[in-house]
Amino acid sequence: MKRSKSIALVAVGLIAGLMLGSVGFAYAAPADAQPANPVLAGGLHMGQSIRDAGGRMVDILATMTGLSTEDIQAERASGSSISDIAEANGVDTDAVVAKALEARKTLLDGKVKDGTLTQDQADAYLVQMADRVAERVTTDEVGPPSWAGKGRGAGGRGGMVGGAGGAGGACGGCAVVTEQ
Repeated sequence: MKRSKSIALVAVGLIAGLMLGSVGFAYAAPADAQPANPVLAGGLHMGQSIRDAGGRMVDILATMTGLSTEDIQAERASGSSISDIAEANGVDTDAVVAKALEARKTLLDGKVKDGTLTQDQADAYLVQMADRVAERVTTDEVGPPSWAGKGRGAGGRGGMVGGAGGAGGACGGCAVVTEQ
C-alpha cells in the first residue's frame, strides 16, 4: 500500500513539474520575438517545389548537355561533381548555377505574389540558395547535404517518398549509394 502511494505521488509530482515547466517556458519567449534568421524560420521546404519545377541541377545539366539524368546520376555516384560533368560536356559551370538560381527565383517570386513570403524573405532565401547551389555544384559527395532537413517529408530523410534512396536533394544529383 505504501509503495503504490509513493509511486502515485512521484508520478503526480513529475506531471505537475512538466506542466508548470512548459507554461513557464511558453511565457519566457516574448510574443513579438523575431527569429534571428528568417530563412531558417521560414519552413517552406522548397525541395519538392524545386524538383517539380525541373530546377534540380541534374535536370538542368541534362537539358544543357543532352545527357540523361540517369547518366548524370551514375557519374555523380562514381565521384564526379556537377561541375566536372558540365565542363566535360562543354557546358560552363556558371551557366548551370545561373539556370538553377533562375528556377529558384521563379519559385520565390510566386511565393511573394501569393503572400507566402515578403520580398525581404524571398531575397534572404535566394542569397542562401545561391551559397548552397555554389557549394553543391562543386562537391563530389552524394546524398543529402549537411544542411538538408531530416525526416520532415513524406518518406523520411529529405522528404522523399520511400526514404533516403533515389535522387534525393534539390540538386537532383544526390543519390544515396548503398554498399552491398
